[in-house]
Amino acid sequence: MNKFYTALVVILSLCTFAFSTPNPDKNGSISGTVIDKNLQEPIPYVSVVIKDLNDDIITGGITDDNGEFIIEDIPEGKSKLYIQYIGYKTCKSEIYISKGNRKLKLGSIELEEDIESLDEVVVRAETSKIQQKLDRKVITVGKDLVTAGPTASDLMNNLPSINVDPQTGDISMRGNSNVQVMVDGKLTNVPIAQLLKQIPSTAIKQVELITNPSAKYNPEGMSGIINIVLHKNVKLGVNGSASVGLTYEKQAKFNGSLDLNYRNGKFNIYGNYANNVSKNENYGYIFRPDNNSQQDFFFLDDSKSNLFKAGLDFYLNDKKYL
Repeated sequence: MNKFYTALVVILSLCTFAFSTPNPDKNGSISGTVIDKNLQEPIPYVSVVIKDLNDDIITGGITDDNGEFIIEDIPEGKSKLYIQYIGYKTCKSEIYISKGNRKLKLGSIELEEDIESLDEVVVRAETSKIQQKLDRKVITVGKDLVTAGPTASDLMNNLPSINVDPQTGDISMRGNSNVQVMVDGKLTNVPIAQLLKQIPSTAIKQVELITNPSAKYNPEGMSGIINIVLHKNVKLGVNGSASVGLTYEKQAKFNGSLDLNYRNGKFNIYGNYANNVSKNENYGYIFRPDNNSQQDFFFLDDSKSNLFKAGLDFYLNDKKYL
């Protein structure tokens, strides 16, 4: 009798274990090919995600080089299918794994481009770059040069072959102080040292170093020409940009600028305002050993400047304007 009860307990335990063990044969799979709706070409490396009805991820995968995918171990019942790829609209659908159909073949799945998400992509360079041309070197001013100082004088000291005397403000190119400075290709009667302190660095778009000027500049005896090109917006519609900068070591230096323009068809109206507030300290001493005397000196340059520029362009065609 005891042997009978023992055998019955063993049989019931085995049955319970058999019923509690999951059956992997109940899981299903799906397969298909993802293609571009317009080009009708396969899209590789597309994300395929399977979620339950509570939006919890069950499994997933990606398409191969031919846009094909196979996702296995999908539990029986209803699930959600998400197919996602950058630049395309997400494809959502429900799938159902049943006893009679555990291997779903979805065929070709078309993804449509999401034009709205790609329409606003803007690539903008933020660092300075140097372009070598036949008779000049063009330096496009980026944020790294703007933050070097609030004025054009501070910016010039960070350009190759250019040196600005910190006390007098005199500028030299390749060691020669006989330099001509122009703004937007035009000469000015303002002294160079004063001009460079009046132009905020945020108002400068490019600096052209003309080391081999042509005869029209009457370059005899000159080491070169520095042409400072200021910002001027020419985008369609109403556009604007603003920037501020602050540096501090012993004295604070502040600069800022505002650019606005309105262009409609062949007309473009633009304006630029920039200012800087800075204090520059210069100090030192002169020692005379013949009479054992020393002379100390200290200079404080407290400068404030404002620059306003406005203009009107009329475009004759896509390449020429007045």
